[in-house]
Amino acid sequence: MKKQKEIQPEFDEELENTKYAINIDDDSDRSVALLIADRRNYSVKQADNIQNVLNTNLKQLIKDISIQAADSPEYLLPDMPLKEAVFRTILANKNKSISAVAISQTLKNLWPVNTYPRDISPKVIQSLLGNMTEYPIKTIVPAEPDSAK
Repeated sequence: MKKQKEIQPEFDEELENTKYAINIDDDSDRSVALLIADRRNYSVKQADNIQNVLNTNLKQLIKDISIQAADSPEYLLPDMPLKEAVFRTILANKNKSISAVAISQTLKNLWPVNTYPRDISPKVIQSLLGNMTEYPIKTIVPAEPDSAK
């Protein structure tokens, strides 16, 4: 019997180099603080009030959520909507810029077996990130290298 060659995914420079983060300076009519605070653990949310959330430093709030996410198996459940999972993955990454490839890999590691499999490939993740109008996501495109003069 011949050995089958393992198919390697094509390297896509755009997917690897284009990064995404939450735009904490979003000036739309939604509250980024409330949107982020809503991803905290249930017990933490119950012990807080809206005024405290609105006065909280967003970077500290994101850091707290990333710590909670690392300790909670319920933070990224396989049956949650993919857009929500992508948003939560960025939060869990402390809002450091992250590529669609890295988000895809994170979700694949967390959801190795799913009763209802779905496409969480980098291309699907990138497409979602480009169309997530309900979430304040910003695209960070790498600067073009200066050409020799």
